[in-house]
Amino acid sequence: MRGRMSELQYLRMHGCGNDYVFLDCFQNPPPQDPAALSRFISDRHRAVGSDGLVLMLPSDVPTAVARMRMFNADGSEGSLCGNALRCMAMWLHQSGHAGPAFQIVMAERLIGVQIVHSDPDCRRAVVRIDVGRPAVLSADSGVRSCVREQPLADVAVPGLQGLPLHVSLGNPHTVFFVQSIAAVPFEQLGPRIERHAAFPDRTNVEFVEISRPSAANQATVRVWERGSGETLACGSGACAVAVAAVAAGHLQSGLPISVQMAGGLLRVLMSDELELQLEGLAEECCRGTVLWPRDSFE
Repeated sequence: MRGRMSELQYLRMHGCGNDYVFLDCFQNPPPQDPAALSRFISDRHRAVGSDGLVLMLPSDVPTAVARMRMFNADGSEGSLCGNALRCMAMWLHQSGHAGPAFQIVMAERLIGVQIVHSDPDCRRAVVRIDVGRPAVLSADSGVRSCVREQPLADVAVPGLQGLPLHVSLGNPHTVFFVQSIAAVPFEQLGPRIERHAAFPDRTNVEFVEISRPSAANQATVRVWERGSGETLACGSGACAVAVAAVAAGHLQSGLPISVQMAGGLLRVLMSDELELQLEGLAEECCRGTVLWPRDSFE
């Protein structure tokens, strides 16, 4: 028995292929159990299909225009999601909730937003967000203080260059520099490292190949996201890769850092004060209605 069903209106947007189902909670009440709804709606065979669920909520902070909550495909709630933030920022701007520069609150963090270019007819935009400073993880100075070497003696990564580096942007990332991403058994190592005993809260996993010549200041990345598995892109992952690559001496902080992921190109900017900005394309791909049990709503 499916029980009583309700029609739930949604938008589906993506940043470089990192796609989420978005609910307009300005016009509609939020779901009572968003974790369960995320697990249901993210199923690419039985529901809409996505990397997770995003609630677009009125702000409870005077300086922000909205609050965002993001739930991964497994129902766990995320503390930062750069691509979903950029998509929501585009929607807020194009739907008249905000101008070209504003703030969104997520968890306890205020995220500054700038709409670089907007095409409302095509429902796409180039959006830049302020990610802030990475957490300090060691006693080193400068950007080296924001990484921690993370040896995993029981995990063999082909072509590994140096020790893995752990970075925290409010969510955990573990970055592996490799000679060739194609040589990495990604489907086996991604979930294994995510749930490794070294990470009691699990971790996002990035395998990184540095482009040559290094003057290109570009990295190619394949990402396994905590709670969602492989995704075509990860905004906070792009920032973590930039931090780790600069700390390891692979890339330069004074220039824009291009991060090529399976779904497209993201650009990371790092200031002398280690403030990070993330820029890239956001697009709406569809709107629709999905059936969901009525009892899941307030």
